[in-house]
Amino acid sequence: HCEVPAEQDILLSHDIIDNIERDFLYRKGIHLVIHMDPIVTDDPRTNRLLAQVREILRGLSPEISLHDFRVVWGPTHANLVFDVCVPFGFSMSDGQLASAITREIQKLNPHYYPVITVDHDYVPKETAEPPEAGGATKN
Repeated sequence: HCEVPAEQDILLSHDIIDNIERDFLYRKGIHLVIHMDPIVTDDPRTNRLLAQVREILRGLSPEISLHDFRVVWGPTHANLVFDVCVPFGFSMSDGQLASAITREIQKLNPHYYPVITVDHDYVPKETAEPPEAGGATKN
């Protein structure tokens, strides 16, 4: 998926994504369908909160990435809706991770209610060196 500024003209966002999809098809032969996520980028309060949440995630593990962050501001509380992505073999369960993130966010403000989706990168990172040209391996 592709995050686009919510304040940007939707036709412009759509055109940019169409061009990306076409580039993949013509240059790589890959049929790609990109999901578009509008993200508010011009709200200082949301941007400050996003920076704080990113810092919380870095403190838990530098392997965690964040996307699709939005805030639904209400008169009594705010829902922080976002996805985190963890690598293959991540040490915490989804529930443990969501609970840890929620605890840290509610330290910022007890009226913040995180709504977290945990995504997984199912491709393990390669740790071995690739074979040299010709298929030979180092000894």
